[in-house]
Amino acid sequence: HFYKRQCSSECHLTIMFVLFLLLLPALLYAEGAMEEIIAGPGDEILLTCPVNTEVCGAYHSLKWYHEDTRVYVFSPSAQFRNAEGALMNRCLDPSQQSLGPACVRGSLEVTDTSADLRISPVELRDEGEYRCEITYLDISNNCPVVHFTEVLTVAAPESVTITDHEDEDITGQVVGPYAAGAEVVFSCQAEGGKPAPAMTWMLGDEVLEGDISEEEDKETGSWNVRSELVLLLDREHTGADLTCIVEHEALDDTLDAHIQVDVNVPVSSVSLAEEVSGQEGIEMILSCTAVGGRPAPTLSWIMPDNVQFKQEDSSSLLDDETFESVSKFTFTPSHEENEKEVSCQAINDVMDEALEDKAD
Repeated sequence: HFYKRQCSSECHLTIMFVLFLLLLPALLYAEGAMEEIIAGPGDEILLTCPVNTEVCGAYHSLKWYHEDTRVYVFSPSAQFRNAEGALMNRCLDPSQQSLGPACVRGSLEVTDTSADLRISPVELRDEGEYRCEITYLDISNNCPVVHFTEVLTVAAPESVTITDHEDEDITGQVVGPYAAGAEVVFSCQAEGGKPAPAMTWMLGDEVLEGDISEEEDKETGSWNVRSELVLLLDREHTGADLTCIVEHEALDDTLDAHIQVDVNVPVSSVSLAEEVSGQEGIEMILSCTAVGGRPAPTLSWIMPDNVQFKQEDSSSLLDDETFESVSKFTFTPSHEENEKEVSCQAINDVMDEALEDKAD
């Protein structure tokens, strides 16, 4: 037969006291608050490990761990020291053979009071918790035997580029022309940062948010970030600057890449000059103005047959990157053109039909 026994309050206190006694050595032997070091690729860092041979006596060995992997072992009695694991990675890389013995990234600096681990050059993958473990020959002194250090690695993004829907690099270019009303996709890529950078878009003075995706490079520990922006283009986007802005804690200033968007738009207005009257036999000039088109429109005149004329056209770029086009129509009227209709038409590449103004 099996019986269940209820634990009294005194029983619970006894259990808690036993657990405390079991944990007490670990609490006593771990020293101080965890130290934190922030470093970037190529830096040199020194991880401290205090030892106290005066009070605690000699130690048999000292080991350094990165997370759960041993990276350095030292035994003063055996006169043995050796870097291991990630601190030897360059030595196993055929492309780093020219380094010779200098391929080792870890070294130990030993004194009577410390056994500090120097790592140089730092790699992004060196991030994580490090601990040194000391094995004293005499364990009766209750000396601290574990010391922790947290290493954080940071790196600024190496580059930022803008690509089109075909993934072609268009950074710094004037792109298009696109037709007003078209939907276009642009992507911004920032490579090599750690942690992943923040990314925003600016279209003129307007802040836009893209669809962000992040991918970690398992080999280097860096991040590649991509922001995809979908734009429905309108007349107001003609000639606008589109900028991708990258922010990162390792940068003093932002990184950015930009393009200029070329949008073709139809002519917004066509108008004839108000004065269209003249005298028979005296040369007169009619003027027609088309505003707001991109590209500059073609202007044409519709007049009675057999009229001899000369046409001069000119265009100028406006502040909104569209064109104002003017056509001067010079002819000598006769009684046959009296009260005849005159019209001016303007059309460009994005218009299905011409815009027209008429006068009698």
